[in-house]
Amino acid sequence: MENDAYDANWAHVHMQPEQTLQAHLDLRGKWLLPIHNSTFDLGRHAWQEPLELIRALSAERQVRLSTPRIGELVDIASPHADGAWWRGTRQPRLLKSARSVEDYR
Repeated sequence: MENDAYDANWAHVHMQPEQTLQAHLDLRGKWLLPIHNSTFDLGRHAWQEPLELIRALSAERQVRLSTPRIGELVDIASPHADGAWWRGTRQPRLLKSARSVEDYR
């Protein structure tokens, strides 16, 4: 489920973390595997916030969560449990300072 770059002003573009969890529940998923997070700093939230929020929301609703590192292979038949790899990981400098497409040029 998509889980990043959310903002109240983008309600029709990206889901809020609560919507991500609800979509997972609506689909009756066995594991919630958040995607589209920690790759680009497009939202106004902190870089790690999407993963922290979906982790807290999943724990509240007792949803099994798998949060592989970017590029890590996932065995869909047996995903690994949440490891909170982003804690202690620094946000990449380029992504931290960029706020628009122009900042990448």
